[in-house]
Amino acid sequence: MNFFKKFPTIFVLPLFLFLPIPEIHAIHPQRIILDSYNDFAQGTSESVEIKAEGFLTPSPFIEKICSLPAEQAWSILAESYDSCLIGTSPEGKLFRVKKDGSYQLIAKFPEGNVSALTKNKKGEIFVGTSPDGKIYKIEPNGHFKVFFDPKEKYIWSMICDDKSNLYVGTGTAGRIYRLTEEAKGEIYATVSETHVRCLLLHPTKETLLAATANRGAVYEIFPGGKAILLVDPEKDEINQLVVGDNHCVYFSTVGKKKFGRLPNQPQPDSSSLLPEGWIEVSGEQDENKEYPSSKTQPLVNIKPTIPPRLSEIWKIETSGLSYPIWSSKDFVFAIQWFKNRLFIGSDSGGYIYAVDTNGKMDRVLKTDSSQLNAFALSGNQLFISSSNPIHIYLTGESMREREAIYRSWPIDAGSIAKWGSIRLEKEGNVEVLTRTGNTHRAEAGWYGWQPLVDNHCTSPSGRYLQFELRLGKNAKVSRVEIACLPNNIPPKIELLKILPPGISYSSLMMPPPPPPTKTIEQLLSHDEKSTDFESQSMPPRFQVKESRGLRTVVWKAIDPDGDNLKYSIFFKPYPSSAIWTLLAKELDESLFSWDTTGWPDGFYVLKIEATDEKDNPLGMGLSASLESRPFLVDNTPPKILIQNKDNAISITVTDEGSGIKTVEISEDGKTFTPLYPKEGMLDFRKQEFVIGLTPEKKIRFIRAEDESGNISNALLNN
Repeated sequence: MNFFKKFPTIFVLPLFLFLPIPEIHAIHPQRIILDSYNDFAQGTSESVEIKAEGFLTPSPFIEKICSLPAEQAWSILAESYDSCLIGTSPEGKLFRVKKDGSYQLIAKFPEGNVSALTKNKKGEIFVGTSPDGKIYKIEPNGHFKVFFDPKEKYIWSMICDDKSNLYVGTGTAGRIYRLTEEAKGEIYATVSETHVRCLLLHPTKETLLAATANRGAVYEIFPGGKAILLVDPEKDEINQLVVGDNHCVYFSTVGKKKFGRLPNQPQPDSSSLLPEGWIEVSGEQDENKEYPSSKTQPLVNIKPTIPPRLSEIWKIETSGLSYPIWSSKDFVFAIQWFKNRLFIGSDSGGYIYAVDTNGKMDRVLKTDSSQLNAFALSGNQLFISSSNPIHIYLTGESMREREAIYRSWPIDAGSIAKWGSIRLEKEGNVEVLTRTGNTHRAEAGWYGWQPLVDNHCTSPSGRYLQFELRLGKNAKVSRVEIACLPNNIPPKIELLKILPPGISYSSLMMPPPPPPTKTIEQLLSHDEKSTDFESQSMPPRFQVKESRGLRTVVWKAIDPDGDNLKYSIFFKPYPSSAIWTLLAKELDESLFSWDTTGWPDGFYVLKIEATDEKDNPLGMGLSASLESRPFLVDNTPPKILIQNKDNAISITVTDEGSGIKTVEISEDGKTFTPLYPKEGMLDFRKQEFVIGLTPEKKIRFIRAEDESGNISNALLNN
C-alpha cells in the first residue's frame, strides 16, 4: 500500500514583476520572439487575457459603472442581479449601486466601518460594523435598527444558513455567535486565535468553516460548537474562504511565516500581524471605554502601497486534504470562484488574475484601480470593488464586447535599428500597429503609430519598437516574431596601461570547460529559447616572466553590441616621428608582451586599435583606438667612475636614461649591501659615494642598476 501522495505543483508567480525583454545585439539580422506568458505579461492589455499557456485572447468585458464618495470599500453583497451593496469606511456609509451606474446612500452607521454584509433566504439584509461592533438589520423602508449587540470590538464576518440562522465572526476574543430570526444570540464556538475573519458553510457537511487572523487557521465547527483545527498554513491571516469546483474550498493567506504552535503560547500584539493600513485589532475590548468615532479619527487607512508580503492560495479537497496551489509577492485582498476559475483581487497594478484548480495563472482583466479588494457574485456576472478611491466594476460574458488591445513593452535593439517583418501565429482577425523611438519612455517624442504593409514594419528606424495588437472577436495570438537589423556600434577602449619594465606575461593553457548543463527548471523557464548556455569557462590566466628589456601593455575594451574584438598594436618614437609602425596584429587577448632589447633608447608611444569586423558583414565593421602615454625604453646601463681622493675612494654613478635604482657593494661578489650616498640622498641621474681607505688590501665589487633593470659592474682595488 502506498502511503505517499504526490501533491500538485505550487505556482510561485509575482503578479506584476517580470524579467525585462532582453536587449538585442550585433549588426546581423535579429529575431525577437514572444511566445510565453512571461513574454506577453511585460506588456499592457485592455480587454485582452494573457493565458498561462502563453497566448493572447479577448477577455470578458469589464466596465466601471460608478465611483463612490468614500475612501475604502470593506464589504460587498450582491443584493439582486441588478444591484449590490457596498459597505465603506471611515464614515460608515452603506451604498446601493445599480448596474446602470446609479447609486444611493441608504444608511450611515456611527461605528464608522461597515465590515460585513449578508442576507438570509428571505432577502433581509444584515450589516456588521466596527469598532464597538454591532449587527444591524435594514428595514424595507431603508431604516436600520440594532439587531444584536455582541459587546465585541469587531464584527468581521457574517453568513446565514438555510434556516436563516445568522453566524457572526468577531474579534478580539475569537468568538463565533449564532443568532436566530428572533435575534436570540449565543456564543456558538470559540477558537484559539483572536479574530474570526471569515465564515463559510461547508459545501458537503452540516458544519461551519471559520478562518482566523492573528494567526491564520481554518477551523471546522461541528453542531454543538466543537471547533476542530482543519488547516494551519502557518501565516498571519486567512482573509477569504470560497467554494469552488466539485465542492472544494479555497482560501487566501497573507502575512509573514508563522512558526509551529506551542501549548499555551501567548498571542502577540495583532497590530503587528495585519498589513499596514488595516484596522488595529490588538488587545481585549474594554466595555467601559468609548471608542473614537469616524468624526474624530479615521478608523482605517488602506494605503496605495502595502509592504511586500507573501500571499498564498490553498485548496481543501472534499477528503480534507489541503495544500497550497499558488503564491505571489503581491498582497491578495479577495478571491472569488467565477467562470470555472478563481479570480484574485490584489495590489498588482489594476489587473485581475485567475488561477485554475492546479494553480495555473491567467491575467484576465484590467482596471484603473491599484487595489481590488472585494468581489460579489450575482448569477453569471461579478461585481468588483476597489479602494482609494472606491470604483465599482461589473464583468460577465453576456455583456457587450469592447475593443481588445494588447501593447508590448518597448523592445530595445541596443542601437538605432531598421525594423523588418512582424509575423504572428494567430487565429481570427488581428490588426498590428507599430511605433518607434529612441528612448524607453514611449510618451517622450516617439514616432506615431503605423500599420504593417505586407507584414512589414513601416515605422522609421529607431532604437526601440513597440507593437500593438487589436484582436477581433474570438481572435487568438500565440506567437509574435519580429525581425530587425541594428546599426553597428563601434567598440571602445576604456583603459590602457604600460606595465613596469622587465616583466612579461604569457597565456597559460587552461583546461577546456565542462559541457554546458541545464536543469529542468531552466529549460522550462523564460529563457528556454536561448541557445547560449551559461559560460562555465574560467577567465584567462597569465604566467609571469622577468628579464631585462621585456615590456607589457594591457588594456580594457568593450563592444556595446557584444561583438568579438580583434586587436592591433602600433608604435612610434616620441616626439620625433609621426609614422605609426605595426607591432602586432590579430590579437584576441587584451594583453601583449614584447622584447625591447633591440630598440634604441628613447621615448615611444603605443596605439591600440580594436575592431569588430570579424563579427559584421564585409565593409560594415567599426574600430576604435587609444594611444598610450609616452614610455621610456632604456637599454643602456649606468656608468661607474672610480677615483682616489685624499685617503678615500670616490665612486660616481650616472644614468641618463631611466635613472639610478640601486648602488651596492660586496666583498665576495655574492652578498651585496647598499652604499650610502655622500649627500645622504640618492639622485636619480648622478650620485657620488665615498669609501675610506684601509691598511688591508682588498678587492671589492661595485654594482649599479637603473630603473629599467640595466646593470653595470666594477672592481675596486684598495
